[in-house]
Amino acid sequence: MSLVAGGALVALVALIVIAVLSYRSISSFQEGARWVDHTNNVLRTTELIFSDLKDAESAVRGYAITGDKSYLQPLGDSTAGIPLRLDLLARLTADNPAQAARSRELADLVNQRLAAAERTLQTYRQGKRQAASVETRSQLDSGKALMDDIRALIGQLRTEEESLLRERAASSENAARKTTAIIIFGNLVGLSILALAFGLLRREVLTRARAQKAAQQLAAEIEDLYERAPCGYHSVNRDGVFVRMNSTELAWLGYTLDEVIGKLRFQDVVAPEFRQVVQENFPRLLQGGTTDNLEYELVRKDGSRFPVSVNATAILDEAGRFIMSRTTMFDITALTAARSQLIEANAFLDTVVENIPSMVFVKYADSLRFARINRAEEALLGMSREQVVGKSDHDLFPKAQADFFTAKDRQVLASRDVVDIQQEAISTPHGERILHTRKIGLRDASDNPQYLLGISHDITERIQAEEHIKALAADLEVRANQLESANKELESFSYSVSHDLRSPLRAIDGFSRLLEEDYHQVLDAEGKRLLSVIRQSSQRMGTLIDDLLAFSKLGRKPLAVACVDMNELVAEALADVRAAAPAADVEVRLGDLPAATGDRVLLRQAWINLISNGFKYSSKKDKPEVEVGGRPTENGSIVYFVRDNGVGFDMQYYDKLFGVFQRLHRAEEFPGTGVGLAIVQRVVARHGGRAWAESAPGKGATFFFSIPGAGGPT
Repeated sequence: MSLVAGGALVALVALIVIAVLSYRSISSFQEGARWVDHTNNVLRTTELIFSDLKDAESAVRGYAITGDKSYLQPLGDSTAGIPLRLDLLARLTADNPAQAARSRELADLVNQRLAAAERTLQTYRQGKRQAASVETRSQLDSGKALMDDIRALIGQLRTEEESLLRERAASSENAARKTTAIIIFGNLVGLSILALAFGLLRREVLTRARAQKAAQQLAAEIEDLYERAPCGYHSVNRDGVFVRMNSTELAWLGYTLDEVIGKLRFQDVVAPEFRQVVQENFPRLLQGGTTDNLEYELVRKDGSRFPVSVNATAILDEAGRFIMSRTTMFDITALTAARSQLIEANAFLDTVVENIPSMVFVKYADSLRFARINRAEEALLGMSREQVVGKSDHDLFPKAQADFFTAKDRQVLASRDVVDIQQEAISTPHGERILHTRKIGLRDASDNPQYLLGISHDITERIQAEEHIKALAADLEVRANQLESANKELESFSYSVSHDLRSPLRAIDGFSRLLEEDYHQVLDAEGKRLLSVIRQSSQRMGTLIDDLLAFSKLGRKPLAVACVDMNELVAEALADVRAAAPAADVEVRLGDLPAATGDRVLLRQAWINLISNGFKYSSKKDKPEVEVGGRPTENGSIVYFVRDNGVGFDMQYYDKLFGVFQRLHRAEEFPGTGVGLAIVQRVVARHGGRAWAESAPGKGATFFFSIPGAGGPT
């Protein structure tokens, strides 16, 4: 519309300008034409004056020559018209001083010539013809000179006027051309403006048509949006009665439009306990105010309820009087549920924070003043949170400590990572405590720090314990050095004793055997028995010495750790045990054994000892049985076992089971030195595992040991 108005304004201005130019051009042309006519009048008047003067002179001359009065008829007309024409000429030349002077001069000459002619006529009328004849000649002579002067003066008048006529004619012609050009140009401009105006008008019409169509579409969309909006819309009059309601709100309430409009009030669909809120806020709406985010419970037609959030504004007339409301309503069922969950979550979080045994505190990032602390922090500081919240470190601690805390806080806020402060001292009513603190900056969506979160652990006792442990470790190192020295001495002693004992034992065994062989016929049965006991005892003593040396070597030999195929290793150990006891008829059940990590030689010895024990202690059963198996555990280690159906043992003597030379059965009943299980325990312990057993008298026994599985620690 502004473009059309602009075009119309331009057209109006152009037409006014053209009209003004045309008017001025036509006025100039008319002025020029008037001056041309004026000049022609001057020329014509001079011609007529000169013509009348010549007629008057001819009439006088004819009458003088002929005496015929008929010649005098033109004289009267001429003498009557000449003054009028002289007066006209005077008026026509009044605007031109030079011409006006010539006009006055011409009038004098003409009057002189007419006066002379009159005198001649008077002479003739008096009958003095002779005298008149002389007068006439005299007048003719002088009249000729006057006529020459008059002719010359008229010539000057005409020359001047003709010059003016040419100028004025040229000016008038220019004005005519200019006027023609302006008219033509004005018409062209007018036509152009009309075409432009028509084009603009047509475009405006099309634009308005499109705008009207768009407005109709928009109105339809708005109506569709109003009806199908995900929120409820309604309007009430000043009595609170519904005058409008969209389909969404109708569906929420379960009513039809006819049941609501003009029949129900808003407070009719509000739960009774919320109607007071409506009565308190509706008057403000009637006065042109607004209601924002008011929460109600609405009652559906079927009596069920749902929560809503309501916002309303007033529509007023020009006088400021209330017409109706414009109310928006949102179903906040999900929001209410989420709010309840959030309250529960916050309560849970508060409970967690308050009951964390570590100190938790939050500070504002801008001022580094405390925003929150938990119970543990209150207990450490010996202050209530009311005494702490809003305070800074400088308000609560000595300057040196406060400066340290503040510097660390600023370091945390400048960083985006957790800052771990291993130790920091803090003054409390309980004395100085040592804290291990972790701090991190809490940032908003724009990555600007808003809070500082800190979690502190009181490690005072741990530090003291560590110092105590360090002291114990130093003492233990001294004792370990002493023990190592003692072990070396014991090892040397054991080797020396075993080496020194072997010679006499071999001598006793050898001489006993010789005595038995050489004096076999001389010795009675008791002597033979005693020699046999001596030999068995010496041989058993040798075995004990060998086992003792083997047991002592287990602590010195380095482990050759590798992945061990236990199925293969147990098969080898079983073959060795069967070779040592070929007469034993024992049923052996082998399970699928997981691989393990360890020293193959030492583990082989442990399997031999356990399997041979199973063979030995089940040998007195009618059907001796031994079972070997294994299973992985959750911690990555493997538990292996050897189970037999032998004599078993009493668990009350379990503590003696893995001791050196400790036996739970008599040697006469089951041979052995009591070192085998001690060797098993030493082997398992060196692999980082443990050995144990379960049994009952007469019900067999199960021996377990655990070591790392394949790929485990080495």
